[in-house]
Amino acid sequence: MREIDVEGWERLKTYEWFKSFSNSTYSMNVKMDVTALIKHVKRTKESFFIDLLYLVVKGLNSIEEMRMRLVDNKPILYDDINPAFTVMTTAGTFENVRHKNHLKFKDFYKECYEKIEQAKKQSKISEEDYNPENCYDEYYITCVPWVDFTQMTHPIPDDICSQCIPRICWGKYTEQNKRYELMLNITVSHIFVDGYPLSEAFQKIQELLDNVEEILK
Repeated sequence: MREIDVEGWERLKTYEWFKSFSNSTYSMNVKMDVTALIKHVKRTKESFFIDLLYLVVKGLNSIEEMRMRLVDNKPILYDDINPAFTVMTTAGTFENVRHKNHLKFKDFYKECYEKIEQAKKQSKISEEDYNPENCYDEYYITCVPWVDFTQMTHPIPDDICSQCIPRICWGKYTEQNKRYELMLNITVSHIFVDGYPLSEAFQKIQELLDNVEEILK
């Protein structure tokens, strides 16, 4: 990670403008084609959630703006961002799971699967804080696999540093004309992420989805 040198930064005016907002976040919802992924998980018997999680994180990390955070009021660019995601427990509540990102898919899958299974068996919510202090090298990820939503909002705290952490959610996949689609929501802070890099993130994720057999070796 490194501190971003704002002197001469072409986005300095925009950066300072949105830092003055009490809530600088905005969302975009885009239908993603997951046909190739559905075929892949049916063949391999892998977890649809874990496979999609890997592809989404890989796509987000390829966009520099998605790795920018505000830490101690300083703009920081991380080299890599980890997924933090929710898991439904046996108690019917949800548990936050923190997962160290792995570039190799098999390593990512194995550790992620073990953490999910462990979280499922918890009979009560962990006493660990939801968001430990200064833990900004994460994406907050969840899914609502029971409904095919068209729009999504997230609870956003007053903490400006937390606002800069992208929040991601996807819904139930549905079949349309022999293709499978799901809605993907990405919520970002305009302090760092303008519409173009956000659009690039969706496009990159779709590119990965279209090439799952090559990516998920």
